Amino acid sequence: MVSIVTKKIKNNEYLYLVDSVRDKDRVIQKTIKYLGKKRPVLKEEFDCMKFSYGGRDWVLTDFKDELSYQDHHALKKASDSYKQYLKSLDKVSKEKEKERFLSVFVSHSNAIEGSTLTVKDTYNYLFQDTVPGGYSKKELFMASNLLGAWNYLEKNCNRLPTSHDLFELHALVNRNIESEETLGKYKGVQNYIGDIYTSSYLFVDEKMAKLLDWIKRAYHKIDNFEVAFQSHAQFEIIHPFVDGNGRVGRLLMNWLLMYKGIVPFAVHISKRNDYLSALNNSRKGKIEAICRFCLREYLEQYHFM
Repeated sequence: MVSIVTKKIKNNEYLYLVDSVRDKDRVIQKTIKYLGKKRPVLKEEFDCMKFSYGGRDWVLTDFKDELSYQDHHALKKASDSYKQYLKSLDKVSKEKEKERFLSVFVSHSNAIEGSTLTVKDTYNYLFQDTVPGGYSKKELFMASNLLGAWNYLEKNCNRLPTSHDLFELHALVNRNIESEETLGKYKGVQNYIGDIYTSSYLFVDEKMAKLLDWIKRAYHKIDNFEVAFQSHAQFEIIHPFVDGNGRVGRLLMNWLLMYKGIVPFAVHISKRNDYLSALNNSRKGKIEAICRFCLREYLEQYHFM
């Protein structure tokens, strides 16, 4: 039985998460995590601790392709076709196409998190040095920050991402938005997605280390697209940062695609409900949901006649 106990040390009281196990006639208490000085603990926070300790926040229980060989072939063909299209462009047109994609990616990824900056205004702001009116400072920071994080991704995606890279992405995504106290660090307090539980902050370091290790091994066992899609769902379940998890998670997903020479894609705001539903189903153990969503979104974006 998991519980929180108070221990008094030199007139100070401290909290510990413990697991009590009966051994014949004795009850043995095993210390799981140190919580810090005694303080009130919300029931929801304690539930997240039990949720993580019991492993219910981990859905990547096996290395298994959720999509068919035909689906993988269609995804690869779409990526290869777009790469061929880029090769046919002159240098200036290629740069314009990159700006078009980034305007779409930045605008839609931020829109999923509440920004109202349109694709056109995002393009004008990021690439035409024009500051659009009617938007908050935060929305403008979100746009320039996400572009900066993308540039970091692009410079480093020739290798597997590390926890340091995730800290850098988070710091770039949330600069001037989040306080320096939490910028570029895993969460030190509990967060939620509405009423949905995320991994306890007590376990986030080990859960993220497990995810990065899973990614490394998964490339040898399942399709490259599925490594990116499945790990994205797991990242969002962990929700390792206080804020910015959606944006960092979509950056990480594209990092994993580009690491294997696959062209990146954007999750469109018009599909927000379908996207969140797929993540929620994946959270319940139906990891196929996020893979099927990404399959549809990817093929729709790279459809060639």
